[in-house]
Amino acid sequence: MKMKRAILPLLVIVIALGLTFVLLKSRKTPKPHETPYLGPLVEVAELVKTNRQVIVSGTGSAQSRYEVGITPQVKGRVSELSPQMVAGGTFLDGELLFAIEEVDYQLAIALAQSSLAQTELELLRNENLADLARKEWHALNADSALEPNPLVVYEPQLKSARAQRDAAQANVEQAELNLQRTRVFAPFDCYVRSEQLEIGQFLNAGSPVATVVGTDQIEIVVPLPLDELIWLQVPRKGTQQKGSLAKVELQSGGQKFQWQGAITRALGEIDPRNRMARVVVTVEEPFSPDTGDAKLLKDLLPGMFVEVHLQGEELADVIAVPRGALHDNDTLWIVDDENRLHIRAVDILRRERDEVLIRSGLDASEKIVLTNLSGAAEGMLLRPQLREIK
Repeated sequence: MKMKRAILPLLVIVIALGLTFVLLKSRKTPKPHETPYLGPLVEVAELVKTNRQVIVSGTGSAQSRYEVGITPQVKGRVSELSPQMVAGGTFLDGELLFAIEEVDYQLAIALAQSSLAQTELELLRNENLADLARKEWHALNADSALEPNPLVVYEPQLKSARAQRDAAQANVEQAELNLQRTRVFAPFDCYVRSEQLEIGQFLNAGSPVATVVGTDQIEIVVPLPLDELIWLQVPRKGTQQKGSLAKVELQSGGQKFQWQGAITRALGEIDPRNRMARVVVTVEEPFSPDTGDAKLLKDLLPGMFVEVHLQGEELADVIAVPRGALHDNDTLWIVDDENRLHIRAVDILRRERDEVLIRSGLDASEKIVLTNLSGAAEGMLLRPQLREIK
């Protein structure tokens, strides 16, 4: 019994070894299989020719076209003050800002009119005397060819009387003008930047009391590199040429606000600090109409820092490629029909923020490599995957 227990494990081992030997002998050796090398996987895009409008971008701060100080031309106490005559208040062209007490100027008109009446009476008396004197002289000197002495026919007296009448008339007109100047109106559509006015305050002629800023036009001075000016239309003095259109943008709070404008002129010098030219973009309607929307950012306010996109000339039959596809020495990587890499030098017409516009060196329907490769070489095998350029 003990002998059987000792032999049984040995028998199992021998049988297992036998089976293993049989399996090893019956196994077939696999034939080697070679996988062809297809090259690294790269993204490629097919090129197309298109017409492209040049967009020149810049930045600048908005500022009003007009800003003036309000200065009364006559003195007196403030008798009327518009409720809008506070910092930030808005006015339309011709609306009353404030008024000065009129009584003194109405009295001045009455005195000037009285003086005018006296000079007109004196002129009439001298005209009658002159007419009578001339008739008497001709009656006494009917056969004489001589002209009468001017003193005899009151010519100096008439000249003096007419001068006094004209001066009195001018005094009346000046008094009436001073009365008109007691009421001060908005010189254009504007808002109040600052003011120092109160009812009853005494104002001296020629002393500034407020500053108003125009709201009908906003200007933005945009610095640009000199080589960008060749794409833009900038009006010259004495011509009817229209400037390039512009889109003014402000990004704030996750929203984008836009206004339309145009180049109206260039500043007459190059900035010596950065060698940049400066063009002026004018926005004709910077303030949105009153539609009940109280959002202040719908208005292009002076002091806002904005982006300006200027519409330049249109380029015909150019090829646009992503800037990331451009390599050293202005070269692009082209993949041919056999998936081989070719390094191609191109003639660049313009470099934009995200794209490069190619004038020559490429043909439509060719494919460029968009993926960066380390150790790229002429004739290198690639595995292209087509992607559309957006």
